[in-house]
Amino acid sequence: MNTRFTERDHLILQSYEAVVEGLAEYLGSASEIVLHSLEDYQHSVIKIANGHHTGREIGAPITNIALQMLQEIEQSKVKKSLSYFTRSKNNRLMKSSTIAIWGDDGKIIGLLCINMNIDESFADVLQTFLPQPDMESRGQAEHFASSVEEMIQETIERTIEEVDASQEITYANRNKHIIGLLHERGVFNMRDAVTIVANALKISKHTVYLHLRNITSKAEKAIK
Repeated sequence: MNTRFTERDHLILQSYEAVVEGLAEYLGSASEIVLHSLEDYQHSVIKIANGHHTGREIGAPITNIALQMLQEIEQSKVKKSLSYFTRSKNNRLMKSSTIAIWGDDGKIIGLLCINMNIDESFADVLQTFLPQPDMESRGQAEHFASSVEEMIQETIERTIEEVDASQEITYANRNKHIIGLLHERGVFNMRDAVTIVANALKISKHTVYLHLRNITSKAEKAIK
């Protein structure tokens, strides 16, 4: 089966390629992540990670199970994804999930499939979720706030604590360092962030903008 896709359909599917890479990195080598394009069922696999589990590569055709899952999702008024157990070609038990990708005209244009090898050593699977020497570690805690304002406030408070705990930062440079760290952490991309930061530091918005202009100016000079 071949269906002509729009340019937007292709862009939607292309955007899921990063999802494949991200899921593979997060779930580890025990999971195969596959992106199918329904433009051409004969060569539906357009992105795959850890394909050694099924021996597939880019250009492989859609599977019978994927076709069945597609049919069930299309006929359902509620289901957008399905999870199930199946076996690979080498008889490995796999827990799988098929997630529909919808195109510009409301039709399913692709499938994102996750196949986890259940027969993999549990110790190997567990190792994936433990800190690794080569995995980046974030020095700050992630804030699961109930609103953007709360998230900004929590980030400001943690940043202030971090700067105040440093013996290398003088009081005269305190606000400059705090604003610099908040800039690095993307806080000023949020609406009203300048006002919230100014109130928290008990300084004027003009002072916050002044520090931000200096940060931007230094960054531009570093690029040149």
